[in-house]
Amino acid sequence: MNAIARRTRVLAACAAVALLTTVLPPATEAQDLEDWQRDELRGLLDAINAAVEGEIVPDTDPFELRPDFLKGTDGNAYVPFTLSIDPAKVDSPMVSMYLFVAEPGDENAIFEDAYFASVEPSGDGLIRISRAFTAPGGPYDVYVAIQQSMGEESDEDERGPVMLLRQRVDVPDLWDGRLQLSTIILPEVVEPLAAPLTPDEQILSPYSLGATRIIPKFDEEFAKQAELSLIFLVYNPGLADGSKPDITIEYTFHVRASGGEEYFNRTNPQQFNGQTLPPAFDVTLGHQIVAGQTVPLSLFPAGDYRLEIKVTDNTNSAEIIESVMFTVLET
Repeated sequence: MNAIARRTRVLAACAAVALLTTVLPPATEAQDLEDWQRDELRGLLDAINAAVEGEIVPDTDPFELRPDFLKGTDGNAYVPFTLSIDPAKVDSPMVSMYLFVAEPGDENAIFEDAYFASVEPSGDGLIRISRAFTAPGGPYDVYVAIQQSMGEESDEDERGPVMLLRQRVDVPDLWDGRLQLSTIILPEVVEPLAAPLTPDEQILSPYSLGATRIIPKFDEEFAKQAELSLIFLVYNPGLADGSKPDITIEYTFHVRASGGEEYFNRTNPQQFNGQTLPPAFDVTLGHQIVAGQTVPLSLFPAGDYRLEIKVTDNTNSAEIIESVMFTVLET
């Protein structure tokens, strides 16, 4: 236990405070677009309108949509999401994309926007596009229409068919006053920025928090030479002295096998309270707890694991337990 505990280091952001003020810019305005761009987006919107009105049925899983959830502003959740697309479906260097989010059965969007996104296959060969929307807690139908974008000289035939996805997304209410967590993100990249992103830059890097750039990892497999990193936020803590929380976070590793689980190890608990947080930390001013760890996996035998994360609010005994599954590969 001590060996891992000594070699565990907290992400640079974990001991700091975060004031998440992610604000998405207004939807793309028609006057910002050229005629050919408006033509491409009009076709996508027509497809979405037909799906919303029940005139067509969206494709079955034309691509994958994975949402994550963080606390936004004004009672909303901030929902960064990533699309994973088979590269065989896209021949162009860019795609046009329309996003439409509505309550089930409602033809009016609570969020919509349009984008032109560059196509760059990731390390595993899939094309990944990350964007975000905001919404209050509740169930939503998320429509995403994508088509190849061939530029100004192209015609509709060259662009190929519209890929249309409809997916029900249940957005949590992170403003209800109960102890809650954001999605636990396994980052591929965490790096400091000289300044927080502008709203337009945030569109292209929707997982970034404040002055920290984050690119998530999209699988749960790690080499023994790698490190398991995770980052998440703790919301709605009770206050011990009117401004600071008193939170304990425990991390326990279990080995998963066909016969069940066995305890493997644990790291030292994290404490977020008046003794460990900066003097200026004040929950009432919107400061948020950013938690997480980076754990070397060299001492983990190859196999499947479950990391149990237990968050305890010592001011009122509220608890949350979440799990992260991951696999350590021999090479």
